[in-house]
Amino acid sequence: MLICKKIICAAAVLFCVTGLFAQSLDMPEMPTVSMPDMPTISSPTMDGKFYKPSVPQQKKTTTSSGTTTTTETKTSTETVLSDATTTEDLLLSLLTNSNLLTASDISGLYSSGSFDTLSSLTGLNGLSSYGYSTSTSDMATSLLLREILQKLNELKIEQNSASAAEQEVIAAKVQDSETFKTRNPSILRFKINNYSIKDSITQEFFSEPEPDGSFLLTADRKYFLNNKACTETFYLLFKAIKSNGSMTTFSVTPSIAQGTENKNSYVYKLCQLKDLTAEKTGNLVVVHYDDNGVAADLLLDIDK
Repeated sequence: MLICKKIICAAAVLFCVTGLFAQSLDMPEMPTVSMPDMPTISSPTMDGKFYKPSVPQQKKTTTSSGTTTTTETKTSTETVLSDATTTEDLLLSLLTNSNLLTASDISGLYSSGSFDTLSSLTGLNGLSSYGYSTSTSDMATSLLLREILQKLNELKIEQNSASAAEQEVIAAKVQDSETFKTRNPSILRFKINNYSIKDSITQEFFSEPEPDGSFLLTADRKYFLNNKACTETFYLLFKAIKSNGSMTTFSVTPSIAQGTENKNSYVYKLCQLKDLTAEKTGNLVVVHYDDNGVAADLLLDIDK
C-alpha cells in the first residue's frame, strides 16, 4: 500500500512537471506585419506634340563706351540699339538665320517702287541733317547708314508678307523696271591687297544720287573658304562732304553682314576702317587707301 501511494505521488509530480515543461515550450506568437500600400504612379498623357524647351538667351545692351554687357536673361533675343550701336551690331540685328538684307533684296525693293532715293527713306532733303565735321563724321554717317538699313529692312519684311496677288504685281513692276532701265552704274575695279573682289561679286546696287551727290553702294559676294561656299553683303555709304563743282569729296562709311563669320575676309577688314574717303570727277568715283595692312583700290562708274 505504501508503495502504491509513492507510485501515485511520483506520477502526479511527473504529470505536473511535464505540464509545466510543455507550457514553457509553447512557441511565441509572431507579430503580424502588413505591407504598406505602394503609391500609384500615373503615366503622363501625351498630346501628340513634341516638347520644345525654351533656351534662355542673354539680352545685350551696348554702352556709350561701345562695351557690350549682359543685363538680364530672357527666353527670347532682343537687340537694343542706341546711338552708339555700330552698324555691324545693326546688321546682326537684321539677321534671321542666314537671311541677310542683301543687295539683291534692296535692288528688288527699288525696282518694285518701294523707295526711290535715300531721302525718301529718311525723310531728309539730300541727307543734309547729317553734317560733317572732323569730330562727328564717323558717328553721324554711322547713324545715317543705320537708319537707311533699318528702313530697307522694314520694307523687305512688308514686301515678304504681301499676298500672292500682291507679289505678282510686285514681280511685274520689277520686270518693267529692268526693261526700261536708263541708268547703268557699275563697279569697274575693286581690289584689296591686290586681290580682285570684283570677280566674286554676284549682285550690286547703286542708289540714285542725292542732290548733294551722296549715294549708297551695296553688293553681294560669294567666295570659297576651305572648299565651303561663303556669302557676305557689304554696304558703302558715300556721304558728300565737300564739292567745288567739278569734284566732290565723300566720307565713306562701310559695314558688312556675313552668312558665315570670317574676320580674315578682305572686305571684312576694309569694313573695320573708320577713315575712308572718296573723290568723284565726272561719273567716276575713286577710293584709294593704303594703311593698317589694307591696300584698297575701288573705281566706280555711277553713270550720273
